[in-house]
Amino acid sequence: MRPGGKTMTRFIRQCLWAILLVDCTLFLAAPAQAGPVTCTATMTNLAFGSVNPQSSLTTANATLSYTCTNGSNAPHQIAACFAIGTGPQDLDQTNRRTIAGAGQYLQFQLYQDAAFTTPWGSSFNNSPPQALSVQVTVPASATFSGSATLYGRVPSGQTTAAPGNYQETLTNNTLNVVEGGNNFPANCSGGTTSGSNFAAFQVTAGVSNSCTVTAGPASDINLGTVPATAVNISGNNNISVTCPTGTAYYIGLSPSNGSTTGAGTMTYGSSVPVPYQLYQDAGLTTIWGNTATAASAGNGKAGTGTGAAQSIPVYARAPSADYQPGTYSDTVTVTVNY
Repeated sequence: MRPGGKTMTRFIRQCLWAILLVDCTLFLAAPAQAGPVTCTATMTNLAFGSVNPQSSLTTANATLSYTCTNGSNAPHQIAACFAIGTGPQDLDQTNRRTIAGAGQYLQFQLYQDAAFTTPWGSSFNNSPPQALSVQVTVPASATFSGSATLYGRVPSGQTTAAPGNYQETLTNNTLNVVEGGNNFPANCSGGTTSGSNFAAFQVTAGVSNSCTVTAGPASDINLGTVPATAVNISGNNNISVTCPTGTAYYIGLSPSNGSTTGAGTMTYGSSVPVPYQLYQDAGLTTIWGNTATAASAGNGKAGTGTGAAQSIPVYARAPSADYQPGTYSDTVTVTVNY
């Protein structure tokens, strides 16, 4: 055999051995690829609707929907961790805010539970507010779909929230898949992790332009017990009005006789009624009637809401007490126009 042929034979064997080694190396590297389970998620918008944050809290829910796909031929136990980050108007994840305009904010909070005890944040470790962790078993070469509820709450006592439509878009949302193989991961920070963003969602609310008035027995004006010779008997008390910040309102007072000028009469059985007049001021110079509208005070009283209860004095005077002895009274209706 020629020397050249022997050399060729060795060369071919060496090439085949090298090819086999390369092939074995590639085959052994494949199982080290991390993350056979991938997940995607979306969140519906969180709509609070019409709210009255001055006096009452409002709650609303949104739905997180997720789908996880297992690309391996063995089942996998994972923790799907859903983080909601800080929005553009939020002070931090425990002080979230929507906005209606320059300097007009409405506070809200997001929770993982219906009892509103666990805030929903973005922490993947033990520091609150934590991301929502959902344990999922994804079958081999299959897809698993599920959902979770996001609980939102607008707290009461927000006296600076002006009427308007508020919104915030939360875009800094992260989905981490923590793989545990045959066991569930202990938390969202351990194990083999792969991350991605899930879709942005909006938080919306409308602050209604709503006023309330308090004028019960505690607001009654008592002119006292006086002799028949008394004249110009006067007294005063307060009513309480609560309107949103910046809301203009106009208050009208109407005695039971329907007078639009605040000139009423107090009655006692079949006795002759005792006339009286309602006033806006302690000097008893400006009458208080009921021609106010939503656009003007008329002969009523104007004010501007602060979001808190405002105490407003009402004055009354009876020119004379020269009537049959008895306890005289009348009912005045308070109307707040805005």
